[in-house]
Amino acid sequence: MSKVYFIPANANENVLLIEKLGTLLGRVGVGNLNGVVALKMHMGERKNKTFLKPVYVRKIVEVLKKHGGDTFVTDTTTVYKLARYNAMDYYRTAFEHGFLPSYLGCPVIIADGLKDEGVQVNEKVEIARSIYDSDAMLLLSHATGHGSASFGGAIKNVAMGCVTKKSKIYQHEVTKPTYDNELCTQCDACIEECKFDAIEIKENGDRDDRELINEKCVGCGCCIAACETGALHLQVGAKENFQLRIAEVANTVLKSLPYSNCIFINFLIDITPFCDCEDLSPEYMCPDIGILASKDIVAIDQATIDLIGKHSFEGDPTIQVKEAHRLGLGEQEYEICRV
Repeated sequence: MSKVYFIPANANENVLLIEKLGTLLGRVGVGNLNGVVALKMHMGERKNKTFLKPVYVRKIVEVLKKHGGDTFVTDTTTVYKLARYNAMDYYRTAFEHGFLPSYLGCPVIIADGLKDEGVQVNEKVEIARSIYDSDAMLLLSHATGHGSASFGGAIKNVAMGCVTKKSKIYQHEVTKPTYDNELCTQCDACIEECKFDAIEIKENGDRDDRELINEKCVGCGCCIAACETGALHLQVGAKENFQLRIAEVANTVLKSLPYSNCIFINFLIDITPFCDCEDLSPEYMCPDIGILASKDIVAIDQATIDLIGKHSFEGDPTIQVKEAHRLGLGEQEYEICRV
């Protein structure tokens, strides 16, 4: 069984979590992360309140440095057009959230750069350039629910966060909405929300219909969130298919990197039903649980789901985990080792 190391959380004692991070990282083998180390994480959409805070990242950077790692904090730009759509906006958002190089003790680099640069490893997947060019990676994931993927953990962090827009769009092909004209009230909130002009008004006698232009749609789901009647909704099976694509891309990324030195850290704190791309008021699925670390991406996500409770998620969060296991990324059986 794969080993998953665990620091339990204590109420109002996050300082103890920070103090134990060094021990946790030592147990999972952080000393093997040599050379230039990409510390991949999600620095939070602007106005999001529950993203992992810089104080944890600063401690991890400190530990990596002690073991000889030359670290930079990184993420990639988004497929939807908010405050992380391009590198310049992402830098502004990251700095606003406290991810300042002077505080972290290392550079902050948006991995796909100013021009969405990546290394194409197959027809569907491009790995963000700075992540591909590193010597090792520490993947820092904030465990949450997710509207389309049911669960966001390490597998999703790799699949959606380590690639260019082209590969994000490939994954989101299966989340393009379907339109039910009978439920449409013609409020046009979807048209106002869509930044890609993918919804158009078509004359149809006495009633104008709304039409989804498939070629323009990137499957970001913003129009679905804006539609209050359900006229725009995911197709049947979309959530399951999305998880399968996430596992597929994560598998391709991890097996195509020119290095195999990867460690996965999952933070089970401030666990919300939505990911850190959302700027909604926080609501929590359960109390804080702690921090997990492993060299096995499948085991750590399975352990995360088990600790939170599979019943807490919308849909089946284990589809991506089972598929990642089937593809040979890791084992679902694990041993929890308390630190």
